[in-house]
Amino acid sequence: MSINYKLVIDDLRVQLGDHPVTDDPVRRFAWSTDASYFRIVPEVVVHAETLEQVKQTLAVARKHNAPVTFRAAGTSLSGQAIGEGILLILGHDGFRKIEVSSDAKQITLGAAVIGSDANAVLAPLNRKIGPDPATIASAKIGGIVANNASGMCCGTAQNSYQTIASAKLLFVDGTELDTGCEKSKAEFAKTHGKLLDAIKELSLMTRHNAVLADRIRKKYSIKNTTGYGINSLLDFTDPFDIINHLMVGMEGTLAFINEITYHTVNEAKFKASAMAVFHNMEDAARAIPLINGESVAAAELLDWPSIKAVTGKPGMPDWLSELPALSAILLIESRADDAQTLEAYTQDVTQKLAGFDFIRPMEFSTNPAVCDKYWAMRKGLFPIVGGARPKGTSVIIEDVAFELEHLASAAHDITELFHKHGYPEGCIYGHALAGNFHFIITPTFSTQADIDRFHAFMDDIADMVINKYDGSMKAEHGTGRAVAPFVEKEWGQDAYTLMKSIKQVFDPQGILNPGVILNDDSNVHVKHIKPCPVVDDFVDKCIECGFCEKTCPTSALNFSPRQRIATLREIERLEQSGDKAAAAEMRAAAKYDVIDTCAACQLCTIACPVDNSMGQLVRKLRTPYITTTEQKVLDFQAKHFGAVNQVISSGFDMLGVIHKITGDGITNALMKTGRLISKEVPYWNPDFPKGGKLPKPSPAKAGQETVVYFPACGGRTFGPTPKDPDNRTLPEVVVTLLERAGYNVITPEKTRDLCCGQMWESKGDFKNADAKRQELIDAVSKMTDGGKLPVLVDALSCTYRTLTGNPKVQIIDLVEFMHDNLLDKLNISKKVNVALHLGCSARKMKLEPKMQAIANACSAQVLKPAGIDCCGYAGEKGLYKPEINASALRNIKKLIPVDIKEGYYANRMCEVGLTQHSGISYRHLAYLLEECTR
Repeated sequence: MSINYKLVIDDLRVQLGDHPVTDDPVRRFAWSTDASYFRIVPEVVVHAETLEQVKQTLAVARKHNAPVTFRAAGTSLSGQAIGEGILLILGHDGFRKIEVSSDAKQITLGAAVIGSDANAVLAPLNRKIGPDPATIASAKIGGIVANNASGMCCGTAQNSYQTIASAKLLFVDGTELDTGCEKSKAEFAKTHGKLLDAIKELSLMTRHNAVLADRIRKKYSIKNTTGYGINSLLDFTDPFDIINHLMVGMEGTLAFINEITYHTVNEAKFKASAMAVFHNMEDAARAIPLINGESVAAAELLDWPSIKAVTGKPGMPDWLSELPALSAILLIESRADDAQTLEAYTQDVTQKLAGFDFIRPMEFSTNPAVCDKYWAMRKGLFPIVGGARPKGTSVIIEDVAFELEHLASAAHDITELFHKHGYPEGCIYGHALAGNFHFIITPTFSTQADIDRFHAFMDDIADMVINKYDGSMKAEHGTGRAVAPFVEKEWGQDAYTLMKSIKQVFDPQGILNPGVILNDDSNVHVKHIKPCPVVDDFVDKCIECGFCEKTCPTSALNFSPRQRIATLREIERLEQSGDKAAAAEMRAAAKYDVIDTCAACQLCTIACPVDNSMGQLVRKLRTPYITTTEQKVLDFQAKHFGAVNQVISSGFDMLGVIHKITGDGITNALMKTGRLISKEVPYWNPDFPKGGKLPKPSPAKAGQETVVYFPACGGRTFGPTPKDPDNRTLPEVVVTLLERAGYNVITPEKTRDLCCGQMWESKGDFKNADAKRQELIDAVSKMTDGGKLPVLVDALSCTYRTLTGNPKVQIIDLVEFMHDNLLDKLNISKKVNVALHLGCSARKMKLEPKMQAIANACSAQVLKPAGIDCCGYAGEKGLYKPEINASALRNIKKLIPVDIKEGYYANRMCEVGLTQHSGISYRHLAYLLEECTR
């Protein structure tokens, strides 16, 4: 029966309202990919912030028999976070409960809590959650549980299956169950007795089938996430315990996970790492069973192609280039709660491996810098391979598992299949203690022949893993669509029939993520493959992993870089296919989401494992949209910037007077009228600052050091806001502070003429942007006495852009100068508590520690509001696209306690936005240091 999605969408909007529901073609397409190699465009996307919204969505789905796919972070690698029909995405604010028990032995987490955020709360208590997937800084708890994701250290002993205490679930019929609440279980037993009976019957049947029971036990003696967790039918007899554990690894096909309570695990205080370099994989694999025990927390194996891939890359050991061909590396880590035990562990490992002929001496180190360098090889492998792949290719990571005695021969067989099927770049690495190999290939999917080649490769992989070694086709990445055709082949008919029965018990309509885990289509893993057309060097390496989404200031507004890149790739695919009309239509429809609202803050580049730069690409894409008239305006502004800057500053003074006389209503109306004439007129904000002033340094004093101070545009254009307690402008405060510390201060003669060029670059006008930057560099360079004097810039983003012009003189951000040169020269009286913003420019310049140190020196308590990584003001864009700033800072007010009255950063425009949405004054750190040193 066909589904009338117009009726589905209408019903969803009746139940949920317009905002959470979208059927916009561009936005549907943008959400059609996850971190896998699949692409499936949903009919409608729902962003759910509450459990009630999920209930309402399921009610509509049941009514129309429409499929529903649940999505958390979308970091899944097997295609389980995308689907036809309704795509329900966890919203950006809901499902974020974090509650730690009094003894820290348990933690309750909402489905949308990011794994690393949970660990950040537990870290001071020397605890953590068990699962440790490589994606833990992006993956959300709902997905970690639903995929039974693990990682380098947790193995099978500390994964979600072993550490789950209870779960709050929502079933397809709208019924809630809390497996940790006796009252909830009693109510569920009354209304769903048949379901519980069916679970008990399946458990009993499994126990009585000796062959099947033995098969299950054997399969779970190694890592395995292929199919459902049917080991729960043997491990438990209570139906609620079985349900609890069936939810682990069910990939959204049985229920919606609302909350999870984990048993936390110990976070060892002492760690040591060693790098064992073997002559071949056989020796490395032979060493693994010997060290498997409590002395070793993690052991990661790298084959020869993996070593070659990282050799010569930044941060990698120089001696890698000297290793003979076919070498293999085993990275080993031991952990303990005291130094004596750690020493015993490392000695134990050393003794067990004493009989091996290592290429280099194996020595344990407890030095974090050394250990970090070791593990950078393992952690850097995937981004290095993904980033080095040819343009237009995809990157696929598969994971399989074998019994430890088969590791060496299995690695040999996989390598042979790489070459047989034309993937010579393939490399193998993995969690050796668990017998878990990951392998990476970078296939092209531009033709049917490419797809057929991949199909044949996967068939041979399955034959080798299943028939030769009786291993696991999926060890920790989840079954998804990628391995669904091989579930029955791996498990056998009885186990597969059992899995189908489980699906029928929980989802009789078959509407929860259909086609995932169980799929009768033997070719599903080679259908709906997403193409990877070449777009631009700035983003062509993108693997659509989603790591960028956590810090992107527009993720909640519309798109993250991942969605922007997916959209641009489709536009390019349409162009290449010859459908230029469709490409033009999509380009026009996507302009607001892809180009206009990108903050270009570059936080995505910092988070990106392959160094994409969506921000730089967006600036480049803005260039063609500059009209002739707009270019003339930009040219005029650049040529006469001193006058323009003075007019803007005076204009804000005048605007403040008008507002004081007429109030919000009339002022807002005037601004609206102005915007009809020019889009350069900003939206009204009651917290707009007054105009700024230039400083008046004191006459130079003999015997004092001199600094050149350049007051950047923001601080000299925008003065104090109505919420600021100090009526002085930033340049006035900076001069006062520097002179108090014993410096002579000189400023450029025509300061208002000068600019780093950021305001032009953000619009895509690179010619004027670079010319203004060079003009600034030339002007301040002449003042440095041949490079002897430092040049201080009082805005992080301006400093950053000026430095990209490769000046020959020393240009320092004011924050860094304050930290390095002023803190020790001044007597500081601490304030009680303040808020501190560590935004995108601070992160790009790696100045967060110094900013934190300044704040700590001046305040007894410093709060950094959680999750506020970029304010979204994006230079002057906050004046014209205030929705970006509003979305990025939508939660900041509730994150700041009422007793904190002031906040600090180091970029005036950002501070204006932070002030507006926090309700407290945000100013440059110079104000804080100046006040505390009076």
